[in-house]
Amino acid sequence: MADVPTPVADAAGESPITFSSIPFWARPDALSAAADRVPTGASHVLVGVGESGAAQVNRWAEVIGHDVAVTRVVHVDADGAASGMRAAISRSVVGVRVLVAAPAGSALRLRALAVTAGLEDDEFDMVVVDAEPGGRTIDVFCSHCRTTNHVDAVVDDVISCRGCARSLLVYHHVSRRTGAYLGFMVDAELPRGDDIPQESTR
Repeated sequence: MADVPTPVADAAGESPITFSSIPFWARPDALSAAADRVPTGASHVLVGVGESGAAQVNRWAEVIGHDVAVTRVVHVDADGAASGMRAAISRSVVGVRVLVAAPAGSALRLRALAVTAGLEDDEFDMVVVDAEPGGRTIDVFCSHCRTTNHVDAVVDDVISCRGCARSLLVYHHVSRRTGAYLGFMVDAELPRGDDIPQESTR
């Protein structure tokens, strides 16, 4: 099989993120979604993380009204929201629609939960909301020791892996199954002595 070239920035300086597996709604330059748009469904599971997520859940519930069954799951963090969302999906029937309002890192984790639960892409929607202080964490999977790091970082930052202490570059690839970004040793392909990016202080 012929090698597939890796997309690179074009002459206009287009970011590799454009060609990446990062969902459009989780990208730094993403346009605001039509947050109050609610797809039709036999029932709805509304999931919110943090105060902004909870406020969005309330707006969705108002739009849906009382004619369709609605389950609300609101929590201060992604772990708590994931537990409630998992339980709600397990009780759902054909025709359910899942709507999630959360900071980007939490939304990626909850999308992964929806995917592994068997939902199709047209059965859930993600809306990214502003994170409260300390709520901008993303997951970064170390390709060397397989540790998942929970860190405050963005694509192209360099972090220290808590599992193997390697300096990891946060790469523009997100796993649909886990919601984690890929991290690999930042100087793995550089000759010894070359300058490398310094670890992020975020």
